[in-house]
Amino acid sequence: MPDPQEQMRQAMRDVGQELSRAMDQAGRLARQAADDVAKLVGDQRAASRPRRGADSPVELIRQLGRLRDEGLISEEEFAAKKAELLSRV
Repeated sequence: MPDPQEQMRQAMRDVGQELSRAMDQAGRLARQAADDVAKLVGDQRAASRPRRGADSPVELIRQLGRLRDEGLISEEEFAAKKAELLSRV
């Protein structure tokens, strides 16, 4: 029988990964919505502004730090995701 604590840790890791994906998607949607609104109101700067890709790893680490500070993810989840993000740099 699997260790219940290990099952819980794995479940929390899975939740952290899903949360990270959701944050990435939310950021992309927010940027797209801001661009769309700017175009609707005639903000020419939005049309000439280059499209950003995904948030930089540094910004994502900051967002994860806020989640950790708010108690939404554990220190272990933060450290694991931070290491993953830094490996992209």
